[in-house]
Amino acid sequence: MKVYRTFTIPKKFNNSVIAIGNFDGFHLGHQEVINAAKKISLNLKKKVGVITFEPHPKSFFQQKYDFFRLTPFHMKYELLKKEKLDFMLNIKFNKNFMKISSIDFIEKILLRDLKASHIVTGFDFVFGNRQTGNVDVLRDFCKSSNKLQFTKIEEKKMDGSEVSSSLIRDFLRDGKIEKANKILTRKWTVIGRVLKGEKKAREIGFKTANMSVSSYCEICYGVYAVLVQLPKEISNKKFYGIANYGVKPTFMKKTPILEVHIFKFDEEIYGKKIKVSFLKFIRKEKRFESVEKLKDQIIKDIKLVKKNGIFKNN
Repeated sequence: MKVYRTFTIPKKFNNSVIAIGNFDGFHLGHQEVINAAKKISLNLKKKVGVITFEPHPKSFFQQKYDFFRLTPFHMKYELLKKEKLDFMLNIKFNKNFMKISSIDFIEKILLRDLKASHIVTGFDFVFGNRQTGNVDVLRDFCKSSNKLQFTKIEEKKMDGSEVSSSLIRDFLRDGKIEKANKILTRKWTVIGRVLKGEKKAREIGFKTANMSVSSYCEICYGVYAVLVQLPKEISNKKFYGIANYGVKPTFMKKTPILEVHIFKFDEEIYGKKIKVSFLKFIRKEKRFESVEKLKDQIIKDIKLVKKNGIFKNN
């Protein structure tokens, strides 16, 4: 999958089928948009691509939104790459891009620059200055001009709720990790480098890999069963473990950190980039009266996740 950061693309990608969206989380609804674009391209024997934006528009307006990213760009890229698309346009979302009117986006970008033949979006797609463009505007233009084809993917529901990135964020904030994973169709994952900490966990007998993920992670403070993937030069195996995300109230800390205790692993991995996938929420973080009581609870947490068969199907 070729990646471009402008609307100037090789001629071989003109006349393509293009899916447009933010695709944050790349959940079930997003997957339907991409699958529809791929199916149309196959039937028409045309190339297929995707347009997405960085930063996420809601990140750009983060003061106005209760928002955090589900998939930073490198993770979103890897997920889209697996779809075997021909190309990806990763467009910078800034004040200049915001000024483009909805009709200019269609006529100057989709038609003049990209020479697109067919556009596929979700039902809630909006575009153009002040979000004046939406699926109705795009559909009406395509019908009246006959210069471009358009397919809208209808709203998808699961258990009575609209499948959306916002719903996934709500689940993660509430500790409902299994519900979030169901909509994502995979385990929610964070990637980061292991930092040197104060070694408090090691002092009470539990070596941990510490990661700072608070800049894009607002999951419920608490304890989780996790799956850990280390760099290939260290191990090709996946390790099970238990993680705590929060502010360590027993030690009176304020900055949230992810601490991962990896089962059956004891090597130093400071500075290494690891992948942590969340399987199940165990309990909320709480303050203990003493370090000994904290230690007793950690032992209980580890026994719980090992005995309850949480890892059997993961």
